[in-house]
This record gives sequence, C-alpha cells and structure tokens, in this order.
Amino acid sequence: MACRGWLPRSEEYNSCRHRACPQCASLERERWLLQWKEQLLDCSHYHTVFTTPHDLSPLWRFNKRLFANLLFAAATWSLEELLSDERYLGAKIGMLAALHTWSQTLAEHVHLHILVTAGGLTADGPWRAVKKSCLLPREVLMRVFRGRFRKLLLRALERGALELPPNMTEAGVRSLLNRVGRVTWNVKILERYDHGVGVATYLARYLKGGPIGNGRLVSLRDGRVYFRQRVSSSGGEARGRRAVTSLPVDEFQRRLLEHVPPKGFHTVRGYGLYSSNRHSRLPAARAALGQAPLAEQPPQVDWQTLCASMGRGAAACCPVCGERLECFRVTISVRPSHSPGSHSLERPLLGGRSPPTSLAAGDQRGVA
Repeated sequence: MACRGWLPRSEEYNSCRHRACPQCASLERERWLLQWKEQLLDCSHYHTVFTTPHDLSPLWRFNKRLFANLLFAAATWSLEELLSDERYLGAKIGMLAALHTWSQTLAEHVHLHILVTAGGLTADGPWRAVKKSCLLPREVLMRVFRGRFRKLLLRALERGALELPPNMTEAGVRSLLNRVGRVTWNVKILERYDHGVGVATYLARYLKGGPIGNGRLVSLRDGRVYFRQRVSSSGGEARGRRAVTSLPVDEFQRRLLEHVPPKGFHTVRGYGLYSSNRHSRLPAARAALGQAPLAEQPPQVDWQTLCASMGRGAAACCPVCGERLECFRVTISVRPSHSPGSHSLERPLLGGRSPPTSLAAGDQRGVA
C-alpha cells in the first residue's frame, strides 16, 4: 500500500473473501444496498415471509439448489397471480426476494422474505395502489402458495429431478406431499412500510457474509461458542429481547457452513417490475410515479469510503502525508500441486506503475 507520493506503508493482508465471512462481504453488501436504494420505487411496500414445513427438510437437504429455485418460483408466482386479479389489484407488481435457511440458533429453517410493492403498473400505463390496508387475505395467499409449491415438487419428482433421501421412496415422497397439503403453512404478511429501504437494508445484512454477524458473537470459552439470539414469544413472533445461548465449537461450525449457498447460487432475486431482464417495465413504473430515470452508471462505493463510514477512515490514509492509500501490488500465496512449499505471485496495480527504486529495493523509510 502506498500514497501517490510513494511514501510506503506496511503490508495489508488479503481478506479471505469467503462468501460466509461477515467482514469480507461488507463492501459487496454496501454496494448492493446502494444500488437497490436507487432502484426501489417511490411507493409503499409490504414485507411477506413464506416458510416451508419442517417435514420437507429431508427433501431440502438432498436438493438444495432445486428446492430453493422452486420456493422462489412458487412464492413469487402466488403473489403475482393473485395481485394481477382485479379483485385484489389488477396490476403488475415488483418483488425483491431473499432466501434465508436458518433460525436464530442457526438451526435449519428454510424461508423466503419478499419485499412487495403496495401497488403496480396497469396494462394501460397508470399506477394503481393496493385497494385495501392489507396486501392480500393471508389464508388465500397461504393456500395458493402451498398448492403451487407442492405441484412443483411433484413435477420434479415425476421427471426424476428430485433426489430421494436414502430412507425415502417415491411413494413416500408423494405421501409426504399429501400430508403437508392438509396442514396450515406459515405465511406472513407483515406491516406496510412507506418505502422499501428498511426491508432492503434488512435483506442486505444476509446478502453475503453468512447467517450470523460479528456483533452477535459474545465469546469462545470451554470449547463452546456463545452468541446472542432473539427470544420469541409463545406466539412465535420475535419481540426483540435477546438472550445468550451457546453451541459446541464443532456444532457451531457445522451449522454455520450448512447455510453457505452453493457457488454461483443467487439468494436474492428481483421479479416483476424489479426483474433484471431487459423486458422489465421498471422505467415505465418510475415514470408513472414521477421518479427520475435510473442513472446509466449505478452508484458505487469503494473500500476507503466504506471504512470511513464505519469510523475507520484513518486506516486508508498515509500516516506521513495524509493522502489516501492505494494498492500498487498484490502478492498472492499459492501452493502448487507439485510442491509442498508456498510460492508467491505478484500482480501490479495502478495501471502497471512501478514503485520508486528505493521502495522496490526494500527501503523501509516512513513505513507505518
């Protein structure tokens, strides 16, 4: 790291960049949130939650990618199908959906959070707001979602796409789907927000970086990890009260890694007006609401700005001249298969510009 005057600074270690690392994911989360703050429509939004029955957990464990894709499809289809009906809205809505697979204790708890616009774009152009104070009748939404998700799972079973757990047969899966079709599923339509930024901020916490942030960790002692969890009421709603719980280190690690999504899997997706495809009607919706068109270049934030916002701006400045530090060389340790030793690869940055001879030769004057 060096400033533009090439006053050197001590080396900074590379981050691990693991998808479940809260620290390494902070910049990407901030960039995502900044982008979505710009994209969100200037209207009220509802926060909905779709939870799958725990009886379906064996199918989830053996079919995580497929199961999650079907969950996204079933929940968003249910909302879009009902709200396109004139009885409820009769317009095209925007949805931002995020998959969470954990509970407060990191146990398995597969559910989908969906931010839904409290209105939509009609076929002939004008914006139409939701007619009633509630987005939809909860019971109606639950039944439509339950039926759709079961139907998609059955289709996957019939075409051989569903991997069966060792202790289950095809007949057993059909029986299971029939059984869960007779019980009430946990579908929530939460309070209405004047804008979607609050829920988007909540979703951004878990975009990447794992299911538990550093702020919830308390201590590591006697072979156990102590962390904070929200305490639920008898009705199951989290009331904000926190208690400290603990897990053995091995069990904590196992639970944590169970919730790391497969490589390349998108846990947050936009649908309807918030869809990323080129046929999205988001520009028309913004115009109908009197919003300015989106900028061609989305807003960006660099790591220095992020550090400053976290009260750590001094770490990104030269201690001698006060200028911002920039990275001029990255040294990556690699371990080739043919040798047990560690080797280094150096990659110059800043347009390939080399440091002064004194710095390249190891002159340590002014090192912080």
